[in-house]
Amino acid sequence: MKGIDTNQLQTFDQIVRLGSFSKAARVLDISQPTISARLRQLEQEVGGALLLRGGSRLELTELGRSFLPYARQALAVLSKGVETARLAEQGKRGQVVIGTLPTLAAGFFASALARVREENPQLGIAVHTGHNREIVEMLYDGFIKIGFMIWPYLNADITTLLEVEEPLFVAVPAAHPLAQRGKVTLEELKEEANPFWLIDWGHEVKGWQTLLIRELGTEIEVPPQTALDLLLRGQGAALLTRAMAGRALMSGELVELQVDGMPKLSRKSVLVQLGRDLLPPAVEEFVRLFREEAKLGYNS
Repeated sequence: MKGIDTNQLQTFDQIVRLGSFSKAARVLDISQPTISARLRQLEQEVGGALLLRGGSRLELTELGRSFLPYARQALAVLSKGVETARLAEQGKRGQVVIGTLPTLAAGFFASALARVREENPQLGIAVHTGHNREIVEMLYDGFIKIGFMIWPYLNADITTLLEVEEPLFVAVPAAHPLAQRGKVTLEELKEEANPFWLIDWGHEVKGWQTLLIRELGTEIEVPPQTALDLLLRGQGAALLTRAMAGRALMSGELVELQVDGMPKLSRKSVLVQLGRDLLPPAVEEFVRLFREEAKLGYNS
């Protein structure tokens, strides 16, 4: 036995649908002898006649009636498989697993995810958060194909696909004494922040924050989300990104301070992959949309 192939199933299906060998031959664009040969081969595989050929009409045998639903189901599954493979090749189907810093899981990242979901509703998406070391481990383990990290990183076998630079600003609760002035000096910020929450936004930024508060002996380092929560509870001041604080600024819960003598500070993050191999089409689609969304909100 050679086994059943797709051509044999298509031939059987078309003969039944059209009720004619000649019509099936025209639809499939093959000769009538080929149609007959395919049906004979299929009947040999299933172990008996599928059609009664006597008279002016074709009729299914009992074997044919039993086999027809499975033949059509097999054709439908194959068709769906081909469609799925084509969509995957176009980046519109498959599973994409991404790693990101918790503080980057908003802003343009969320906008890019929304666009991907809208344009490719059949694409599976999973987002896992972690710090630089954890994202690197996920890349090495093959758990993710791309990830957002804080720049700089020291891994020579990791490749940067996109750079995003987000300005940092000093935020305080709306009820904070400094918020009433709008514009303050560095000395006023030092003395009245009460406290200034230190966040690790990278070496350069952390160095500036440490210099700012060193003399006061009140260095309290917290994660970005914790700092935001503390500000929303009415406590202290901190450097934040607009991706994190945008809603609170719009609602008036937080206020942006203008600080005389403060350098321009930013958090630089990068979208990376391990090595330089070609990415799956679905992942390439994500990278494209990340680039577009990042340009809308930041200088990249």
